[in-house]
Amino acid sequence: MAKVLSQGRSLSQRIALLRGAHWLNGLFAMLLLAGCVHSPQEATNPTIAQTRLQLGLAYLAHSNLDSARQNLEKAVAIAPQDYRTQLGMALYEQRIGENRLAERRYQHVLNMAPENGSVMNNYGAFLCSLGQYVAAQRQFSAAAQLPDYSQVADALENAGYCFLHAGQTENARNLLSRALKYDPTKGSALLTEANRQFDAGKNEQARLLLDVYQHSLPASAESLWLQIRFAALAGHDGDKKRYGNVLARSFPQSKQYQHFLANEY
Repeated sequence: MAKVLSQGRSLSQRIALLRGAHWLNGLFAMLLLAGCVHSPQEATNPTIAQTRLQLGLAYLAHSNLDSARQNLEKAVAIAPQDYRTQLGMALYEQRIGENRLAERRYQHVLNMAPENGSVMNNYGAFLCSLGQYVAAQRQFSAAAQLPDYSQVADALENAGYCFLHAGQTENARNLLSRALKYDPTKGSALLTEANRQFDAGKNEQARLLLDVYQHSLPASAESLWLQIRFAALAGHDGDKKRYGNVLARSFPQSKQYQHFLANEY
C-alpha cells in the first residue's frame, strides 16, 4: 500500500490525506495522460477507470486541480459503483474546500463500503480537519478494530495526529506510540512533523513527538538534530555539545551534522 505522506504538508493537511491510493509521480502521470484518449471503450472498462483514478490522485498530489478534476470525474463516470472512484472524488472536493459536497460523498462511500477501513480512515481525517474530533476518532477506532484491515498503523497514526490537533496530548502520545509499534517506518514522518512544529514555535507539540520517537526507536540524525535544537533554544550548551558529539560519531556525513558545524539551529 503506497504511502502518501508528504514532508511539505502541515499537520492539518497530513491528517486529511487519502490512504490506499497508488500515487504516480508528476512526469509519469503526464506521460500517461498524453496517451489516454476518452473513447467509447472507457464507458465499461474498469482498468481505464483505475487509470483515471490514479492520474487524478497524482495530479491532486501535485496541486494540478483542473487535471485532477477531469480525471476523477471520468473515473466516476466510468465506474460509479466503485467506492474507490467515489473516494477519490471526495478527496478532491475536500481539497478545494467544498466540504458539504465532500461530506455527502463520504456518506455515500460509507454506504457503498460500510466495513472498509480505508474509507473510515479517510472520512475520519476529513472530520478531524473540520474540528469534529469525537466523530473523527469514532471512525479511526472503527477502522483500527476491523479484523481484516491491514493498515491499522495508518488509523492509529491519523488518530494520534487528530488528538494532537485537538490539543489532547496524552491521547496523541499513546496512539502515535502504538502506530510506531505497528510500523516503525512512520518514525521519519513523525520527526519531520516534530521539526515543523518546532519551526512554528510549537515546542510542546514538537517535544511530544520527539519523545514518542525516542521511546520507540533508536536515535537517528534527525532525532539528534532536534535534541540539539532544543538544547540551543534553552541555552544548554553542555547538552548541545553532547548531542553534537553523538551526531558526529554516528552520522558524520549527515546534513544535520553539517548544520551543527555551521551553528545553524
